[in-house]
Amino acid sequence: MKLIDELKAKNGSFLLELRTDLNWNHDSFINLLTELNDECKRTKENLKLSRDTACGIWYISDFVKNWTEHQNFPKEFAEEYYEKACELINDLAYSYFMAESPYESESEIENKITKLKTFYNNT
Repeated sequence: MKLIDELKAKNGSFLLELRTDLNWNHDSFINLLTELNDECKRTKENLKLSRDTACGIWYISDFVKNWTEHQNFPKEFAEEYYEKACELINDLAYSYFMAESPYESESEIENKITKLKTFYNNT
């Protein structure tokens, strides 16, 4: 699924499933992170950003954490998983808006996405 479809919560998106079914779909989430990371790399040198994409990234950087921290949200995974997931969203939002990685190495975010994917597979 394309990033804009994820951000607009189209059918089959991580956000739609999270919001309406209270279900954290790990594979969809990894897709969202991967698409967002690709967008960060693609637009790094752009002075102008897409308003639709920017609004969606701004929204998810707050919504996902707040939604999953609610006391009634059913947590299928360890708390550490959700913390790392929300940290990655914030890192990617920073990368998108600031046009730089919050880390010394540009590949650190990709490493963190891989670790989260592995973390899930080990739970």
